[in-house]
Amino acid sequence: MIRNVAIINHRKLFLIVLPIVIVVAVAAIFWFVTKQAPVGDTATVTTKKKASTTQTASLTNGVLVSADLANRHPVAVMIENSPDARPQAGLTGADIVYEAVTEGGITRFMGIFSQSYPTKAGPVRSARSYFIDWLSEYDAFYAHAGGSPTALSRISSYGIKDYPHSNDAYVRIPQAGVASEHTLFVDVSKIYNLGVSNKKWPETYSTSNWKFKEDAKTFGTIPKITLNFSTAQFQVIWTHDPVTNTYNRVMNGASHKDRVSGEQITAKTVVVMTVNHSANAPYAGTGKESEWTMTTVGSGATSVFEDGTRTDGTWKKPSRLERTRFYDGQGAEIPLNRGKIWIEILPQDGSIVAPSA
Repeated sequence: MIRNVAIINHRKLFLIVLPIVIVVAVAAIFWFVTKQAPVGDTATVTTKKKASTTQTASLTNGVLVSADLANRHPVAVMIENSPDARPQAGLTGADIVYEAVTEGGITRFMGIFSQSYPTKAGPVRSARSYFIDWLSEYDAFYAHAGGSPTALSRISSYGIKDYPHSNDAYVRIPQAGVASEHTLFVDVSKIYNLGVSNKKWPETYSTSNWKFKEDAKTFGTIPKITLNFSTAQFQVIWTHDPVTNTYNRVMNGASHKDRVSGEQITAKTVVVMTVNHSANAPYAGTGKESEWTMTTVGSGATSVFEDGTRTDGTWKKPSRLERTRFYDGQGAEIPLNRGKIWIEILPQDGSIVAPSA
């Protein structure tokens, strides 16, 4: 009887120990195989890599983004600002926006897109030569519809990565009572993708970055900036919002919002560059006003508005390909807040209304 009980107990012990021995043996074999597996032998061993959380300053406006977005090639889009073109689409998605006066005192925008490419931006209008000097700082793919003779000549001679009005990326969206020239829109993502895939343009670019900083902890006391480009139709007011530390854009007395989303147009930093401009003779045979000559290379007065403050100084652009930089009265480069930047190109007969620093 005792012998039978012992046998039974041994069997129970065996049944308990056996699974443990099997698990240990399998684990040992797995460890040995993985330890001896050659590097890169993914048929035997697979390794999961953690997604990178490293962020890099964007080359356009200093926003901290993933590495693949930091130097993604910019697309520059010409967007008009005549009253019939309002409200515009896509400006809220631009990293940087340049605004300058064209013929008739009408301002025009050039959006620089890199971190995001909106599927609808416009209305798209024609190129002007002075905008080409600014887009050259980014080697940007250039979206526009025609252009002045000088601009078209320089696009060719400078080797600009040109993607003018075509059927594969642009579309006209008719609107009752609006002339067709105010109805052209572009899919910015297509300009980038087709430029890379069909024209073999580079996916990325390099440039010497501006000096960036984080938002100030306390803000200044300049609540509003008024810019007079020409007539009241093109007057711009930027109002500082201390809650978000951004500037809200008002144009011709109304909040400036996106056509598609209804989103308020804002900027983290507003840079005003004063430049000399002069009229040229009318186009031969037409009598139409030709594009202006505008100082783009050289230097001039600047005012940088951020954190509710104003810093006056000098803008400098040594050559067409070099980036325009902004310096304070002591000659130090002015750090810009990370975020959306608007660069307002004010003619010498325009004016800024804002308290001095």
